[in-house]
Amino acid sequence: MSHEHGCLSSHSCGRARVKRNVLGVWLLMTVLALSAGTTTGCDDGGPENPPGDTDAGGTPVDGGDPLPDGGDGGPVIEPPSDAGTDGGTDAGTVAPKAYVRFVNAYLGLKNNPSDKADAPWAPYKIDLYVGDTKLFPVPVEPGDEAVTAYRELEVTPGQSVRFVVRDAESELSAAPVAASEAITLEEGERLTLVGTGNVVYAGADRMDKPRLLVLKESFEPVEAGTVRVRYVTADRVTGTSRNRRLANETGTTPYTTAVEPYSADTTTGGVSLPAEFQRLAIIGTPNFTPSQSGKLFFSPPSGTLAAASAWFAITTGDDRRTLQDEGAPALLLVPSGKDGAVRLKRDPLLYFFHAVNPATAEATPTPLQVLENSRIIANNLRYGAAPAIGDLPVSPTGGTLRITASGDGAATVLAEAPTGPLEAGRRYLAVVSGTEGAQVRLTVVKEEFAPDAVPAPLIRLIQAATHAPSALDFGHFAAGADGVTRGAFTPVITDAGYGTATGPVAGAAFQPQVITPEAGSPYVYYGVRATVSGTTLERSVNGRALTTPNFVVLMGDWNSSLQFRALNVRINTWSATAPEGTFSER
Repeated sequence: MSHEHGCLSSHSCGRARVKRNVLGVWLLMTVLALSAGTTTGCDDGGPENPPGDTDAGGTPVDGGDPLPDGGDGGPVIEPPSDAGTDGGTDAGTVAPKAYVRFVNAYLGLKNNPSDKADAPWAPYKIDLYVGDTKLFPVPVEPGDEAVTAYRELEVTPGQSVRFVVRDAESELSAAPVAASEAITLEEGERLTLVGTGNVVYAGADRMDKPRLLVLKESFEPVEAGTVRVRYVTADRVTGTSRNRRLANETGTTPYTTAVEPYSADTTTGGVSLPAEFQRLAIIGTPNFTPSQSGKLFFSPPSGTLAAASAWFAITTGDDRRTLQDEGAPALLLVPSGKDGAVRLKRDPLLYFFHAVNPATAEATPTPLQVLENSRIIANNLRYGAAPAIGDLPVSPTGGTLRITASGDGAATVLAEAPTGPLEAGRRYLAVVSGTEGAQVRLTVVKEEFAPDAVPAPLIRLIQAATHAPSALDFGHFAAGADGVTRGAFTPVITDAGYGTATGPVAGAAFQPQVITPEAGSPYVYYGVRATVSGTTLERSVNGRALTTPNFVVLMGDWNSSLQFRALNVRINTWSATAPEGTFSER
């Protein structure tokens, strides 16, 4: 790797000069950046990886005893025993040094005092000080660039230091965001400082006020085929009893005891995990939103955690957030003794929407459930109702699902339903359509609406109505000459076919004329148009105007019950808006 101004990540980023670190870990991080999440860790002009013990730690933690090296099979950089010579004259004793890095896992966005979930991503830039000395030359932001490289800090024997966090865009005379207690450092000691809590509430007497965790790196020895992990909670929490635990891939077996909000696991030596696992779960009270599992899942790529290594695992972000940006939930994996980090995005969420017509017009639609093998991913799907939300592992090829009657795994509605590729941090609409007892299919569409923080009325159409013409247009009607009745049709989505998503992936602008009657609420004319046997058919239905990006699902039967649902993707549950009845020719 060349020396340049940049950071190791899935993209080139300009923060500071990247040093040559231990070859093995940087090769690992580079590979990981191509799969789930982002590999971070910006060098800010500090030293190479700290000398000595690189993984299991060799210094006391919280008054503990020194622990032997767990090892990672890689080279160990020994500290120099002398500062060298200058013209044959000894340069003197090297000042003892400790090694410090900072993880900005703070919450809070600028111009968002009310803590709105989808406020524009404008995080606070943070500077870290020891006394009057700024440790890192470049301010640190949360998200993809949250983890700095290690920085040398000269140690004065017997003297304590205190770390202070400041808003980089505020005056030095302003009150600090947070500060640590005074701490005494020893030569060669490594510290990982983690900022947690909400910067907006600095100085307030709140449980989610910002704080600075000072974590001495002293992991217990690592056994063969395992890794050591110390868990830190930094994701958004608003109640004191809302603890989190790190758990296995199903979320049924916790690895850690309950960890309080905005704090680190009290097991300072870390807990032992298998080195090769496919998934991690974070479980908490109350449940994480919006999936029915109530958990956060993360799928590290194979080989992410090298055997016999030690890591901090830090949950960050806000599970309410619908924008798929750096404010969404993530898991930071930060290796002990090495620069760099891996930022895993949340496993993909699938929003299952029920559009399967009953076998006869008089029958009631059957509630559905979705299974992966024998595991229920989502249940109690109701016809035309808000989606049931499940989570699946990251997969470049996707998985195969089975859909049955809710509560009855033997009553199969769709035996095999491939999902297609599933990416970390993404959300997908999964529409189940067709007719019970006949042909049923699953249409999976990635949500890729324009991520503007200020929402606009945009649509994509999923044509899930049975017996419809092979191609149809969806749009809106203007008002007629009297200002109330239906006028001319304007297509917005054209040539939509059954079982497909149509329209630009970023969404098509949908701005119909709003009709304001003398009595009643304002409405718009939603419309469809198709040509059948040379005859143009136009149908409309009244409904409320859209104000945000929406998936529009055309459903029902073309001949008798054509209707739609608009799914608002700027609400975490993708709530469904229905029109006032079904489409009609007039």
